[in-house]
Amino acid sequence: MASAASRAPGKPLLVLISLVTLLLFLLSAVEGYDGRHAAAAHSAVARRSRLGMGMTRHTHHHRRRRTAMPHRYHLAEKQSNSTTTGGGAKNGSAPATSGAASSPAPAPPGKHHRSHKHRVRNWIIGFVVGSVAGVISGLVLSVLFRLALNCIRGRYRTRSGVTIFTPKLIRRADHLAFLEKDDGLASLAVIGRGGCGEVYKAQLPVDREGEEPRYIAIKKIKKHGGAGEGPNNLSDEESRQLDKWSRQIQSEIRTVGHIRHRNLLPLAAHVPRPDCHYLVYEYMKNGSLHQALKPAAAGDSSSGVVALPWPARLRVAVGVAEGLEYLHESHRPQIIHRDLKPANILLDDDLEPRIADFGLAKAMPDQHTHVTASNLAGTWGYIAPEYHQTLKFTAKCDVYSFGVILAVLATGKEPSDDFFKDVDEVGIVRWLRRVVQSGDHAEAIDPAIAGAGHDEQIVLVLRIAVFCTNDDPKERPTAKDVRCMLSQIKN
Repeated sequence: MASAASRAPGKPLLVLISLVTLLLFLLSAVEGYDGRHAAAAHSAVARRSRLGMGMTRHTHHHRRRRTAMPHRYHLAEKQSNSTTTGGGAKNGSAPATSGAASSPAPAPPGKHHRSHKHRVRNWIIGFVVGSVAGVISGLVLSVLFRLALNCIRGRYRTRSGVTIFTPKLIRRADHLAFLEKDDGLASLAVIGRGGCGEVYKAQLPVDREGEEPRYIAIKKIKKHGGAGEGPNNLSDEESRQLDKWSRQIQSEIRTVGHIRHRNLLPLAAHVPRPDCHYLVYEYMKNGSLHQALKPAAAGDSSSGVVALPWPARLRVAVGVAEGLEYLHESHRPQIIHRDLKPANILLDDDLEPRIADFGLAKAMPDQHTHVTASNLAGTWGYIAPEYHQTLKFTAKCDVYSFGVILAVLATGKEPSDDFFKDVDEVGIVRWLRRVVQSGDHAEAIDPAIAGAGHDEQIVLVLRIAVFCTNDDPKERPTAKDVRCMLSQIKN
């Protein structure tokens, strides 16, 4: 949002510059038109004056001809004039006066020209001012709409520094006030540990009596080595680790803080502290896909982890493919997860999968074909071979990791299992290729789901897994293609 807001003023500025340039062009055109119109009016006046002078000379010549009449006519003319002098002289001026009154004086030639000039200028100024006012008002309304939308969605920062991204879960900032205390996590249960730190489970305050309790998962990421250890007292390895954690925090905030999809676990809130960061998520009571596929989970009902039958596993595969398609195809810029594995796929109350842990995610601009990493990141067994060799990753690297997940769903085996130490092939990918090519599918199917009438579907998923884990990234399908293939199996 911040980047969009920073780019927003650029377009109105270009529009303003264009409008000013158009105004100058129109004014210059009007000035040129006025000059040509004035010259035409001046020439017309000159022609009328020359015509008037010609008429005067013609009248004077006519009078001279009349004065050249014979003398005998002069006496008659004088007599006729003397007889009409008494009443005619008095009435003679009346026709002249009435004639002068009946013919209005001609308007000055420049008056109409100035009126036309002012109308054109007023029209241009009104057009430009209205356009500028429309652009400015549109920009202001856009900013206000963004602010209102962010408040509705919860993407706002409180005075205490808490940033809420999911207001449906975190309705008020004071619900997380306990995290601002030094011993805020002392009474909470630890539900997981990772490379960045521990994950805690907490219950949110209930707003109304009788409301169902809501739970959150809190990931704690340290800023420094521990109590009494400042940045200068850390070793180089610890400093590199802290830099890695800091980058992962920024990556999670940039990605899951601003994306929404039913198969992605959104970031609910971010709480900064002097010594650590708290990343808040919705709690998934069914745990991760890794826990649901453990052999001990199927027979241990007290662990709270459900065993997954094949229809639920296929549903998980389709859901992860849909989330991956959103990251690769729908979202702009394209987001590459880089750490897809069963431990980073959580299951909600309806066993709907949620892709989580975007600490290693990278956004790839549209004009780029790949992104080069400074070091290798991910989990062994799920990393694409070209990324491991060249440190260049694309969306096809995520497709490779997803192919391994499909293999895990169908076989019940993970790349780190001891099973692959006793076989000739190195890793689950090469072993699966050999099994599928030989046609001995029963060897690959997980015994926990074999013989339940879904073997044909499981074999199809195994073939899609081999397709996704091709050594040549160009031969791998896209996330959209994988989703379409899995949906056809489901239906």
